[in-house]
Amino acid sequence: MIKGIDHVAITVSDLKRSTEFYSKGLGLKEVMRWKSKIPGIKEIVFLKAENTMLELLAVEKPKAFKQEDVARAGVKHLCFEAKDIEKEIERMKKMGAKVLEDFHMLTEDHLVTVSGTMKADLKKGLKRAVFADPDGIPVELLQW
Repeated sequence: MIKGIDHVAITVSDLKRSTEFYSKGLGLKEVMRWKSKIPGIKEIVFLKAENTMLELLAVEKPKAFKQEDVARAGVKHLCFEAKDIEKEIERMKKMGAKVLEDFHMLTEDHLVTVSGTMKADLKKGLKRAVFADPDGIPVELLQW
């Protein structure tokens, strides 16, 4: 039986810059760092926030992330749940993180629940904002 996602790995172009973004900007804590003997991978950093872990991979020849159209297959963004989204948004802006979508509410005007066991009160709305990480990967903040 699957317990959950252990971690999500992303390739970064500058390990120091990305580690600072995710630790200072989002409050993740570095829990492990490895030098890699795996061909093409130089170094690996694991960052953790409560029950979420992110793996940053420094590779030999990084290629730029391309956020193309919404229909492309692949990872669209990373989403982190915030306890106090306004505070997190303020911290990200003070760091100089690029704002992709500033604070807004997702409501029944945007989404219609058709099935599911989770409770999302779209009448009250979900608080949301999206920033770009140092490589342009969208990082969504969401408060239920």
